[in-house]
Amino acid sequence: MIISHKHKFIFIKTRKTAGSSIEHFLSKYLGPDDICTGSDVDKTPRLNAPHKKGHIDYKWIMNNYKDEWNNYYKFAVERNPWDKMISYFYWHKNDNNSFEEFCLHNTIQYNCWFRYAENNNVMVDNLMRYENIHNEISKSPLPYNNEMLNIFKKKGPDIKVKHTYKTIEAIKESFKNVIEYFNYDYNT
Repeated sequence: MIISHKHKFIFIKTRKTAGSSIEHFLSKYLGPDDICTGSDVDKTPRLNAPHKKGHIDYKWIMNNYKDEWNNYYKFAVERNPWDKMISYFYWHKNDNNSFEEFCLHNTIQYNCWFRYAENNNVMVDNLMRYENIHNEISKSPLPYNNEMLNIFKKKGPDIKVKHTYKTIEAIKESFKNVIEYFNYDYNT
């Protein structure tokens, strides 16, 4: 999570959406009074962080930084949930579980909708689509340069797992709000 007083934006970090990379990139533009929860993954320093959690939902920010919430540009990033669950599987790689078992037991806990939305209402100014993140950030009021493009050129794992009917349906049920908002389907 970042709250930049210098640039007047709030970044709500979600899981498996390049959040640590975005935080790392944007941290270069922060002033001494700004807040950044940091990330050990990308060696992003903590800056004036209120606690150790990096994934902080909008309610906490809204309650603790009311003026900033009401006046700053707020954004988060979301990703196609079927791709997100593959990314999670590799991140949590446990040789004891198949991909199908992993999805059937974990999909509900990996939906980050509550971090930036209330029921069907998105509470941030811009919920960016991970698949189009470079373009979306370049059109936003965020500090930006072409170095940002390199964040999203990292090669992920070769996809070796395959969705089954059960994983497709479990993800469809658990992520229905995200799927509906972006009109995602299994094939996009």
